[in-house]
Amino acid sequence: MKEMVDAWSKEGEDSVGWLEDVIRLRESFGRLIGAGRDEVAVVPNVSTGLVALASSIDFRKRRKVVTSGLNFPTNVILWQRMRASGLVGEVQVLSPDDGKMQMEKWERAIDDETAVVSLDLVGWLSGYREDARAVAELAQRRGALVIVDCFHGAGVFGIDARRMGADALLSGFYKWLCGPHGVACVYVRQDALDSMRPSYTGWMGVKDNVIERMEEGRDMFDLPFRLDSAEPARGAARFEWGTHPSVPVRGAVEAVELALEEGVDRRFRRIECLTRRLREGLMEMGRHVLAPDAGPEQRSGIVSFVEKDHTSLVSRMAREKVVVSGRFGHVRVSPHYYNTEDEVESLLELVARHGKHA
Repeated sequence: MKEMVDAWSKEGEDSVGWLEDVIRLRESFGRLIGAGRDEVAVVPNVSTGLVALASSIDFRKRRKVVTSGLNFPTNVILWQRMRASGLVGEVQVLSPDDGKMQMEKWERAIDDETAVVSLDLVGWLSGYREDARAVAELAQRRGALVIVDCFHGAGVFGIDARRMGADALLSGFYKWLCGPHGVACVYVRQDALDSMRPSYTGWMGVKDNVIERMEEGRDMFDLPFRLDSAEPARGAARFEWGTHPSVPVRGAVEAVELALEEGVDRRFRRIECLTRRLREGLMEMGRHVLAPDAGPEQRSGIVSFVEKDHTSLVSRMAREKVVVSGRFGHVRVSPHYYNTEDEVESLLELVARHGKHA
């Protein structure tokens, strides 16, 4: 990213190279989740991607959205805003139990009126990993679309979007993929693309856009863009509204290439080892861990425990150069593959010392 900015400042913009980076990111993210390049779009963030997807769904016959209280706020309040605007009829938000979601709740909620089931693959607070494939099977039997936010899964463990059964899947890069802010990707299953026609778009999201022209070997500005219609671009590129954030895109390309080179499954074996010790250590000292009885297939890289005065503990840890997050009376810890066993032990020691002084 620094080399790119340096070249930009000295030589001017490299518009062709920047668009080639967008294509590279579509390809590399597709490899990461088992998808094709034309099924991937590059957007500024997951929230923008969700809005683009929501604007593409026909809610005239089915008016209900089912979502989860474990989701990141955007993946709930987007649908609530649409309900308030009259664009959907009902939003059912399922309530978790101690950081977990029971499959029976999905089974009861998803019915023949459901248009969309929207879930986070990994809960951003509890770290609980949904059985997205089972939820997708329930939804598809009822004819509903399934949208999965995998922000806290991508880069942690292997993801196969097709096997999962997701109609659409999204992720950013600045968490577990160790990339920059300002860019995200949207995957839409090829079979679902034809039925998803965005209500809103921009010059990058229409047919015969500059990337399509470049891929055809044409001058990108050989013809004026049509102003009498707005036919969506082929593939998932229809969700790319405007000019891409070129510097973050370059960083995201490198981040995904690094993850693919190292092997996500290899990373997860390391993460799993660290989180297992962390959970055990917290429970041994009597700390309440969210989703305490989650099995191996339901765990991720996040471990959160109850701490009423989370601000004090987070600040105390920061002074010791241990970085964690405080969230609503909880402390969230997210060990990555580059962390060490000694660092986990230091964290546990700080938690124990804080408990004695609280």
